[in-house]
This record gives sequence, structure tokens and C-alpha cells, in this order.
Amino acid sequence: MKRERAMIGRVLAAAVMLCGGAGAALAHPHVWVQARAELVLDGKRNLVAIRESWTFDPEYSAFAVLNLDSKRDGVPDQGKLDELAAQRLEAMAETAFFTQGKLNGRPLALKGGPSPKASFSDGRLTLDFTLVPQGPAGPVRTLVVSFDDPDFYVAFGFPAGEPVRLSGTAECVLKLSRPARQAREGEQLIPDEEATGTPGAAAAAAADYTGRLLVACP
Repeated sequence: MKRERAMIGRVLAAAVMLCGGAGAALAHPHVWVQARAELVLDGKRNLVAIRESWTFDPEYSAFAVLNLDSKRDGVPDQGKLDELAAQRLEAMAETAFFTQGKLNGRPLALKGGPSPKASFSDGRLTLDFTLVPQGPAGPVRTLVVSFDDPDFYVAFGFPAGEPVRLSGTAECVLKLSRPARQAREGEQLIPDEEATGTPGAAAAAAADYTGRLLVACP
């Protein structure tokens, strides 16, 4: 039971994710996310916020918005989408929001910011939310941020173009280090029994599919 609760957290802490994908699938990952991000620094190079935007695969998106369409017109109610966003952000706190960071070589602790939003377009759910540092950490010299799930239940990728940006200062440089390999939607890469039964197997499989945002300041 403890493992099951942890797994639910890994897929955005909703039982619907297990019901919608895990029961039928035979291998990890089960959910695919295309991530965009904005790193916000102030004039003194302090990290103010990380703004994230996640667009989910169609299968998970369809299941996530079930019963959110009160008018039966194919469009989820915006109020219910906003409730969904707030619930997801609160639940993701248990997994550090699937966002790992190191600021000046030290682990970066984050908390959820205000007013998360969700939208649904072209059959895909998008979750927009903000994370903020839990306390002051001093000006940024180096900042490394990655989006990943050590259980590899959720696969994160970056869309083409420029999915990340840095704002608030012209002194620092941002580089996106794309993952060595991209997990294509529906592509399953490690058997469930291996991912859940062999310690470290899921994290090892996920390593090649994890990208990083790198910020350097003078």
C-alpha cells in the first residue's frame, strides 16, 4: 500500500492516472509531458520564480478531464479546470513538483506559488503553475533545474524551438541541455515489473531522457 500511494504521487497524485493508464499498460512510462519553463531572476540575480507549463499526452488528457464538461459540449468548464490545477499542484508537493534544482551547488527547495491554471485545447491538457524558493539563497552564480520522475512513470521532454527562457536580468546566460534521447508518446521503455521490482532500474532508464536548464551568472 505504501508503494501504491507513492506511485500515485509520482503521476500527479491522482487515482485517475492509475485507472486511466497503469492498469492497461505493461511498461514505463505511462504519462508523457512536454515541458516549457521560464526562470525569473530579479535585478540582484536572486531567483524569484520558476514558471512551468506542462502539456500532457492525449490519452492522459482525455482521462483527466472526464466529468469536467457540465454543458456536454466537449469543452471542460474553466472553473473545474482551475480546481483540477490547484489539486494537482497541492498533490505534487509530495514529489517536489517533479522539479529538481541546485542553486550555487546546493539543493534548491521549492514551494507552490499562487493561482495555478489548466487549459484544454486540441485534445490536450496543459497545466501552468509557478514554483518559488522556500527561503532566500543569495544571488545566482550557477543554477541547474531539471524535470524528471525517478520512477520514470512520467516522461518529460521539451518541444522544438525555444521552450525555456530566462527573464529579469541581462547579465546571466541560460542554456537548455536537451536529453540524450526523447521519449516518444506511447513508447514504453522498461517493463513494469523491472521498474517497480528492481531498485534503481527506473531511474537508470530515465537518465537518458532527462534534460537540464543551466544558468550561469558573472
